[in-house]
Amino acid sequence: MENLPESVDREILSGRIIHAIKAYRDASGCTIHEAMDFVEERRAELHRDRPNT
Repeated sequence: MENLPESVDREILSGRIIHAIKAYRDASGCTIHEAMDFVEERRAELHRDRPNT
């Protein structure tokens, strides 16, 4: 998603995965399963890029 809301990353980094899924769904209009998949991929990406967070 080109214009990913900052709140998605913030929620992921805070461990608030359900809130991240909701924020992503609100922004993209996707299904819950698509949002869950996206957030899991984004979480892995963030932790790979920022291993100390």
